Amino acid sequence: MPGLFETVFEIVALLSLGILLRRFSMISEEFCKKLLSISINLLLPIIVFRSFAAVKISLEDCLLPVIGLVLNLLLLAIAFIASRSLNMDRARKGAFILGCSTLNIGIIGLPFIELFFNAEGVATASLLDIGNSLYVFSIAFLVASGFNPSRREISLKSSFKGLFTQPYILSIILGLTANLCGLRLPESFGIFTSVISFTNIVLMLIAVGAFIRLPSRNTVKHVLAATAIKIPIGGLAGLTLASLFGLNLKASIVTVMVALLPPAFMTIVHASAENLDLEFATILLGFTLTVGIPLITVYGLLLS
Repeated sequence: MPGLFETVFEIVALLSLGILLRRFSMISEEFCKKLLSISINLLLPIIVFRSFAAVKISLEDCLLPVIGLVLNLLLLAIAFIASRSLNMDRARKGAFILGCSTLNIGIIGLPFIELFFNAEGVATASLLDIGNSLYVFSIAFLVASGFNPSRREISLKSSFKGLFTQPYILSIILGLTANLCGLRLPESFGIFTSVISFTNIVLMLIAVGAFIRLPSRNTVKHVLAATAIKIPIGGLAGLTLASLFGLNLKASIVTVMVALLPPAFMTIVHASAENLDLEFATILLGFTLTVGIPLITVYGLLLS
């Protein structure tokens, strides 16, 4: 297929660059977190705004946030059941469940979906991410606190406030408003957005490469179990929900791709804040990125 090897090579090269820069201490994890912050708070909101403002949204799309949340809850239930048969302490179990049930749509998913499925695909994934964001920024907080050895209380009100003050969520609202008001964006803004999208992909892949880690001996079994839930079971769950809700072909393809995505980077934040197994959460994230990114690249190239 034209472009397959070139695209895969570019992705692997940028990830490898991130790994090497981190290995030789030329960039730190703190610096990479700042790059990811720029992506999710500045670059991605521009991309998402343009997608929602320019793409026609049908009544079918109103179901997508519900599907996104149901997908998270389904993965949560599967991970919880699986964790009961694995020999893990409370802190690791919490990190395991969060890693299995969150989806990295904003930072990992949208750049690839925009590359393969253009603005319509970004709009579909962003609507799915409304449900995913509701889970990540509120329900996931509650899940993490439930496995915190100190069991600190967390405010559900503050979680929802955090959700609706995120630049990425605000860009969805503004884009929808512009769409409903019939605002037509100039062609130059589309060109500007393309540049932003390319810049975002480069920064994101270099930053993600710096986070990649290999599983240690005492984590291999648990990492492989989580990866099995994230990829084959997650993809099947996404396909099942797309079929049950009667999504069209393109929306179904994007839904399955979303279901295959690695854990959200917020799982690292939750693990740190709630005294979960941060080392395991980081290893799981790195391993699923290593396995998942080539998989979604091939998936996107074959079905785009």
